[in-house]
Amino acid sequence: PRMAGAAFNDRVGNLSLPNILATITDTVSRSNVVTHVTMDNPQQWSGKVITQNIFTTQSSQGEWFNGVRALNSDIDQTTVGLNWYPTGFAQPIALSQVDMALSNTEAGVISVKKASQDFAANSMKSRLGDAMYSTGLGDTFDGLGLIVDDGTSTSTYGGLSRTTYGTYINGQVNAASGGVLDMDFLASLDDDATVSGVNGMTPNLGITTKAVWTLYESLLEPTKKAEYRAYGYSQLNQDGSMGAPGQVLGASGGFQVLEYRGKPLARDEKCPSGKVWFLNTEQMEFHSLKLPNLKTIAVNQEVTNGANKGVRPTPFQFRDYVEPYNMPTAQVGYFIVYGNLIHRDPRLNAVGTGVTTV
Repeated sequence: PRMAGAAFNDRVGNLSLPNILATITDTVSRSNVVTHVTMDNPQQWSGKVITQNIFTTQSSQGEWFNGVRALNSDIDQTTVGLNWYPTGFAQPIALSQVDMALSNTEAGVISVKKASQDFAANSMKSRLGDAMYSTGLGDTFDGLGLIVDDGTSTSTYGGLSRTTYGTYINGQVNAASGGVLDMDFLASLDDDATVSGVNGMTPNLGITTKAVWTLYESLLEPTKKAEYRAYGYSQLNQDGSMGAPGQVLGASGGFQVLEYRGKPLARDEKCPSGKVWFLNTEQMEFHSLKLPNLKTIAVNQEVTNGANKGVRPTPFQFRDYVEPYNMPTAQVGYFIVYGNLIHRDPRLNAVGTGVTTV
């Protein structure tokens, strides 16, 4: 096919080499905020199951008294446990030793091995991003669709029935009336997921789609819009903390955000359509089970530009390259993540659904 620019004849084509740029552009990967925030600092898995005990009653033994009398001394403390089990995801990295040998010659520009590792890592991050919004079916990690639910989509969380223990384990799920996003709707989400004004007992991060993010931006008062234009958007750091406005995105490894009640509202390409989430990330943890004979590695982009460039490396485990039986010119390695996403107090999360307009 004819390409833009001059068409060269054979004299030039046979005597000149193309200039192959030393990077690959990833045109598939998009923002993946929840994955980076939740997996930024994974906790070490311990034991066959992780249990978070919760109180579902208060003591009835306290009493008023006057003078000297016998006081209640019955023990009525009781707990139930949220339980999580580990599960995993494996991403193969298949290499041809012939391809690697050719790319390592003097005429080679991009390392086939590095390109293959970038490709596998980005593909895996994308699949993990999908899982972060799932309901945890099959062998998938527990996702926000399971954590932030009230029985609409799932019947249990952490092994506890939402019918029996819903008051204590359900997230807050509100549908936007007429699909309208307004300040009252956002306030209802944040208020419903707030147990108290104490730090740590209220949502601290908002996540939504690009479309809903733009709708919210249109609701902001003119002075706030002028502030964003003058100083730039605030930044959400990969650990979930807020950065200063005007920071360079690539250098800070953060994500552009708007603010609501002093908390960041980020746009995530993985977020399901029409939804806006308010999350308490202080109680949300990814617990990682270290598998024997696997190395824990920090995966960064080596030869690829795109949505994952400049984002702080996500920790994966790596099963080193081996040669498959009867395939002496091939090598296969694996990126592996094994563990689960848990939330110690799912009441502190809310999701609004069906947002289409303002």
